[in-house]
Amino acid sequence: MNRILGALTASLLIAGAPASAADFYAGKNISILVGAGAGGSYDVYARTLANHIGKHIPGAPTMVVKIAGGVGGGVATAIQMEHAAPRDGLTIGIVQQTNVTSQITETEVAGKYDVTKWQWIGNMAPLRNMLGVWHTAPAQTLEDAKKIETIIGATGRNSPTYTVPAALNQLIGTKYKIVLGYNGTADLNLAMERGEIQGRGANWISVVIAAPQYIAEKKFKPLVVDGLTRDPTLPDVPTLLELAQGENEKAAVRLISASGQFARAFFFPPGVPADRVAILRKAFDETMQDKDFLAEAQKLKMEIEPTDGASLDKTAREIIASPASAVTLAKQLIGSN
Repeated sequence: MNRILGALTASLLIAGAPASAADFYAGKNISILVGAGAGGSYDVYARTLANHIGKHIPGAPTMVVKIAGGVGGGVATAIQMEHAAPRDGLTIGIVQQTNVTSQITETEVAGKYDVTKWQWIGNMAPLRNMLGVWHTAPAQTLEDAKKIETIIGATGRNSPTYTVPAALNQLIGTKYKIVLGYNGTADLNLAMERGEIQGRGANWISVVIAAPQYIAEKKFKPLVVDGLTRDPTLPDVPTLLELAQGENEKAAVRLISASGQFARAFFFPPGVPADRVAILRKAFDETMQDKDFLAEAQKLKMEIEPTDGASLDKTAREIIASPASAVTLAKQLIGSN
């Protein structure tokens, strides 16, 4: 009899957990903290999600997007989510995807956060980063860049705006001079237009969404893509992986490129109650199938190729457990300190 009562009590507790979380969210605000600059693609993705996910959360909380800025590759936001964000399920983070691999490739980041303890909610789309140059840049091809110094703007060492040109310098001997300290892709775009820099990295979708005139007017030329495969919208642009020589280089570049699986990934900090994590994961998955959400995404030319939270958790653990030889070479390629 005691066993039966115990089992019944446990079942009631499990069944009641989601309802308790639903009651919690009623009338509340959920903040989405964006570790990137205003006006860039991270901002656009976060706001589009915020426009629709609330109706899929029991209690219909209000979603509030807060821009934390992208200087330093958004690592400050990663640290904030790890150590300072409330553990009550009311603060969600989205940081630049390189923050996942930076945990093992950047000495200055090691130990400051642990992506295997973040509670992943879901990723809206994987991302292939790129490096492109302004139409007035002195080196319009990778071959030219081996001979001519070209000034590339970047947000920080933990950002693909830095790691892609840094890797190219190591892999094929380009002479990219990387200038740090810009606050997101919108800031980088202005710097190119003013002539401060001659090119920038980040993702191609940041051009498609935020600066489509660059494409229409042929003012910006992508030279290389950082992804495990070529970007379907840029079929003639080679990948960083294609430029790697030998198994060691290829393994290291795969590690660098794997961060793209977290391109538009949202997460809770450690310690959020499991029932609230489950509710947000379910709401995220439902939003990715929401007709109104998909219509807005299509209007904004956003790529949507979702990954669920459990899969992200598995991938994060695999990345952090990468072989030491691959990690060592990856550090060398991106100029890690």
